[in-house]
Amino acid sequence: MNEDSLRHELKVYKQSLEQQLAPPGMALNEDGCMLGAKIVWITLMETRSVRRWAAYNPVTDDTLHDWSGFVSMIVDSYLNRQMSWFPIERLQLELSAVQDLCAPPHDVVEWARIVYTVLEKVHPQFAKE
Repeated sequence: MNEDSLRHELKVYKQSLEQQLAPPGMALNEDGCMLGAKIVWITLMETRSVRRWAAYNPVTDDTLHDWSGFVSMIVDSYLNRQMSWFPIERLQLELSAVQDLCAPPHDVVEWARIVYTVLEKVHPQFAKE
């Protein structure tokens, strides 16, 4: 699955979600959905916990370059230091250094939440009762 086919699938899911969940007049952001999917794939690549049998990378080299530092900071703190949080300011600094992106804290928190949600599924730290 390349980026174009993923974009097409996201359009179909977006239309379905808008019909089912979104209040009238509210639209889901396609680029935000794409970025979330890319962050999930980069997180899985960083943890090396899921084997992917495709012959090509799930994200482009540019996307991997832009987001691997952000994701690896969270993955390292989660797996090696068993931290279930990371300072938002340091993540913002990483994004501004690599991508020249000055993202607001609520966006950085959302992207970090995606990484932590994936980590919780593939490497749970706490037993579920």
